[in-house]
Amino acid sequence: MAVSSSPSSSNIEGSQSIVRALKLIRSVAKHNDRGITLSKLSSETGLHVATTHRILSVLVSEGILASNPKSKCYHLGMEVYLLADTARQFFIRDQFSSGLEQIAKETEDTVFLLIRSGNDVLCIDRMEGKFPIRMMTIDVGVRKPLGIGAGSLSLIAFLPDEQFEKVMAVNADRYAQFKITVERIKSMGISSRRLGYVVSENLFHEGVTSIGVPIINSQGEIVAAITVSTISQRMPAKRREGIARFVKKVAATCLSEPGSEKTLSTKMKSIRSS
Repeated sequence: MAVSSSPSSSNIEGSQSIVRALKLIRSVAKHNDRGITLSKLSSETGLHVATTHRILSVLVSEGILASNPKSKCYHLGMEVYLLADTARQFFIRDQFSSGLEQIAKETEDTVFLLIRSGNDVLCIDRMEGKFPIRMMTIDVGVRKPLGIGAGSLSLIAFLPDEQFEKVMAVNADRYAQFKITVERIKSMGISSRRLGYVVSENLFHEGVTSIGVPIINSQGEIVAAITVSTISQRMPAKRREGIARFVKKVAATCLSEPGSEKTLSTKMKSIRSS
């Protein structure tokens, strides 16, 4: 008996449903700021109102979309942002992986790669240098309030004042558990602007000094931060400046040549401790 190779009607219907769902998600995304109603979605996508409503109901139940009961408008749901955040983590980690290795090799200290996730900082990668005392100030996958830690603070300290103040206000109650005030973090952030990087000395971790450097792309956006941490005795002022310069140079290379295995030919031996 011959077996038909043509796709079954259920497979075709399943594929059509996926295509329709994607069309609706894209349409909602285009109007996400103000939202979009069922009737407008139906008109824009060319789908019947009943079909549109059925698919939207599933997307809302799965958290992909959200429905505002007052305005009757649809917006992107939290699940979309979580998925996007996860995808961004892997992209940035891959982009800066070789750079982190270079920094860890040259400084011989512990290096962390951090990104912003809402009002939190998220550690997405860590490289350890050869110096025998390892810094475990934060581990991969751990979240903390933005502002706690040198790299964390560098993600917001160089934002416009209004945005910086907003994060400070939102996280104010959370800072108490780290035994630090909003005023102290705000003062550190403002003073860091002159340097172009953040220095945390014996503040968040006793006996530890960390340098947090914001990674800024060609559009002026802070896409990540790199932190170099070690015992305070290894971090005199001159070395801090050298590390910050080196981190910025490595980061610029990673941004201009994403995924490249090319390493920097210029070595900064002066930033190593004997």
